[in-house]
Parts: sequence; C-alpha cells; structure tokens
Amino acid sequence: MILKEFADQSTIHGLHYVSNVKCHWTERLFWLVCCILSWFGSALLMMNSWEAYQTNAISFVVETSSLEFQTTFPAVSVCEMNNVANIQKLANKIFGNNRNFNLDEIVKEITYFKGTSYYINEFCMTGKYNCPKNNFSKIAMSTRSTCDEVFLNCTWNDNREFDCCKHFVLTETELGICYTLTMENESPDSDDYINMYSNRDTGPSNLLIKLSSPSQVFIHSVVDVPYYNTISTDILPAMMGIFKQYKFVIKDIENEDEVKFVGITQRRFRCRFPLENELVVSSKYSYSSCIVDCRRQKQLQICNCTSHLMPNSKANEQCDINGLICLNIHYAELSVLKKKKSKRPGLECHCVPSCIEPEINIITVESFTTNENESIIQLMMDRLPAERLKRNVVRGRLDILVSLGGSVALFVGASILSFLEIIYYFLIRMRNVKIPNLKKSKMSKCEFKIK
Repeated sequence: MILKEFADQSTIHGLHYVSNVKCHWTERLFWLVCCILSWFGSALLMMNSWEAYQTNAISFVVETSSLEFQTTFPAVSVCEMNNVANIQKLANKIFGNNRNFNLDEIVKEITYFKGTSYYINEFCMTGKYNCPKNNFSKIAMSTRSTCDEVFLNCTWNDNREFDCCKHFVLTETELGICYTLTMENESPDSDDYINMYSNRDTGPSNLLIKLSSPSQVFIHSVVDVPYYNTISTDILPAMMGIFKQYKFVIKDIENEDEVKFVGITQRRFRCRFPLENELVVSSKYSYSSCIVDCRRQKQLQICNCTSHLMPNSKANEQCDINGLICLNIHYAELSVLKKKKSKRPGLECHCVPSCIEPEINIITVESFTTNENESIIQLMMDRLPAERLKRNVVRGRLDILVSLGGSVALFVGASILSFLEIIYYFLIRMRNVKIPNLKKSKMSKCEFKIK
C-alpha cells in the first residue's frame, strides 16, 4: 500500500502509470520497461561522469604568455661537507694529541654522517679506544662551522651585497645543518628585502656566494630540502680556489585556485600542496621531505632508532653507537631508492611530487681557478621562461553535481525533492501513519471521486 501510494503521488516520471490499476496490464508493463531502461541509462551516465571526475579532473596546459610571467629564483642551500680544523680540535679533546689519526675519521663520520660508519666499526667496536657512545647530535653541532664561518660574501644581481646570515636561514636536513636562501623567508617589510622574483622589468637574476670551507650547494624548489638522494646535477660542489659559474633555466608550474579543492587522488600524478602535510620531519610537504620521512620510518623499523642528523628527531629516538653500526649494515636498504615490487635491496617510498615544484635544469658550467683560499659559486638564470605548465580543473565539484543532476533529470525527470520524497514516505510516513488509516483515507478519496 505504501509503495502504491508513493508511485501514485511521486514526482518521478512514469511511476504513476505503472501503479494505475485502471490501465491495461500491457500499458503498465510498457511503462515499467520504460522506467527500468531510463533508470539504467541514468545510472550508466552517472557512473561515467563519476569515473571521469575521479580520473580526469585535472588537465595540463602550456602557457606561452611569457610577458606576464613572474618567476621565482630557486631556493639555494649550502651544506658544509668538511671542516678539518674543527675535526682535529675535537679529536684532540676525545683521543688526545698522540692518537692514531684514523680516529679523526670517526669524528668526521659522526659530524657528516651519510649512513655509513666504517671507521666507527673498525676502531670503536674493539674496545681499544674510548669512543663516544651517544649524544652524537651534540658532537655534530659543536664540530660544524657557524653561518658566519661558512660564508664570506654574498651578492645579488651583480651589484647588491647583502649579509649572508640574515638571509640564509639555518635548516635541519638529514645531511646536517644547512643554510638556505629562499623567497619564502624574505619579508617585503624588511629594510634589506631581496626581491627574488624575475620578470621582464627585472630581467634574469643571479646570485654569487663566496665560501670559506668545502661545501655542497643545492639548487631546488622553495619547499624542497637537500637529502641523500638529490640527483647529482642539482648538487654543486664548492671547492677551495675554484670559481664556478652555473647557468640554468627554469620552467614554473602554475595551479588554478580550484586545484586545491580537488582530491589528491584525482590530481595528475597525485601531487600535494605544501600544507597538505602529514610528515614528521617537516612542517611542509615536498617530495624530498617525504623521502626523508620514509627513511626515518625504515630506520626505526630496522634499527629501532634514527640517524642523529634526522630533522625533528627526538633525543630518545637517536641512535647510539650500536644503532649507527646497524644503519651501516643496512645501508643499501636505507639509502638507495627502489621501485615498487623491485627485488633488489632498497628503500620503497610511496611519495608523490609537490604541486608547486618547478623544473630546473643546469645548461652550462664554467670553472676558473683563483689565487684566494675561498670557493666562489655563481648561479645565473640564463633567460626568462618562455612557457610554463598550468594545472586547470576541467571537472570540479560543481561540474560533477550538474552532470549527475542533469543525468537524473533527463532520464528520470527527478530532482533533489524527488529523493526527499523517498525519505519522507519510507522513513517518516511509515513510522507516523498506520496502514489502516491509509486505507481509510484512500477509500474516502475514491468514494469522493465516485460521488
């Protein structure tokens, strides 16, 4: 009775023809078949629309309106790789002046730990030498040079010298303490603000830095950080007495505002924005930070501790000397990235790229010798970008809503109120109205029509 009353009074097209007892059974059968076919067609079209929304919501286009581009100079990180004087000083303090000078390598391995500990395993595990057993992060901090000791001079766009340590911000990485210059750390309200944007008014920008110790210079996106698996072309060695000039080109990625409201699984390559972050090692998401976080989890899983240089690591999680030996034994599993289901040893990480990560390519390198005891690195943008990639939303939430609603309206003639009727009849009305009353009301209605 409830079903018949619903069919008689529903705004869904075709149902009242099926429930009309005055119609011939062939007519009712005809309308039943039509309704079933319409519902099937509507469901099929809705499924196709939903699949397209899930798998093809974003499109990549190439923009060539280069006169309007505002390109950000890449982030630059400087990481010291050796400090002989400080290493010898600490080795004197730990092992004494009349020591085996191989023991200096123990201090170096701790300070610039990269996953291996050959000298620690060779000399410290015999019990012959009184090696440090823990608190390695303090040893690393005390041995590394300060920012003022690393940098000698910094120049922006050939003519503006600036205080390096006011703009190169201390950054924790799995390589240890690095110093990073990035547009995100620059404040327009500051008196010594560095405008790292390049456009047709400013022209291509360049940066020159002079360093006092052997270092590695990394060029990367504003959210990335230096890490073990940085590709070699993005690592620029700074050697004493050498002036190196690097020219690079950059291709930006622009995102339409609505891209942020599209689910991560629906985006092309499943990219993430910086604030879509679930990592422990960083407050912002980037591909490099994701790899570091993946390595941290693997270190905890295998050795029950992490490297003492791991960013944001807790003191009780950091490895002691036995933990460092464990990391060294499993070096291949913890350092080399491998693809999914690969059988070779390595680190399998399910990391997606950043949505704002540009493409940076070094195209030329020139080297010159100098008579000074310093290393000079000049990074030059070869030219302004002529094109950039842009993510556009082709199927947003409103589009899928309109598509689903249009499918239902075209095939079934229903609206959102029609679906509310279903809830009303089968949840509210059935609970509050008794069947006999329905019969009585329908009979009185029929009697009224007969009269």
